Amino acid sequence: MARRAYYTGVTPDAYNELKSKLQSMGLSLQGDSGRINEKGVNANYTYNAEAQSLEIDDLSVGFPASMMINADSLVQRMDQMIAQYGGKSEA
Repeated sequence: MARRAYYTGVTPDAYNELKSKLQSMGLSLQGDSGRINEKGVNANYTYNAEAQSLEIDDLSVGFPASMMINADSLVQRMDQMIAQYGGKSEA
């Protein structure tokens, strides 16, 4: 089942830090919107700097990433990273 995550209070610095952390996991976010399709992780994302919001939609984790992480734990990690920089997860 695909997951969705929505964050508010995401400053440009926080977004850049999240991109850097995801890059270290082998996931690249190019620009402010697009699609991730790497290492078994698939998702659409849209960052709005003016509204300081980040939406990640249609998130799914397949092989090989599924050997180490699932969609729920990936969202949990992103929740923690966003919160560390002052943003928050919205239901």
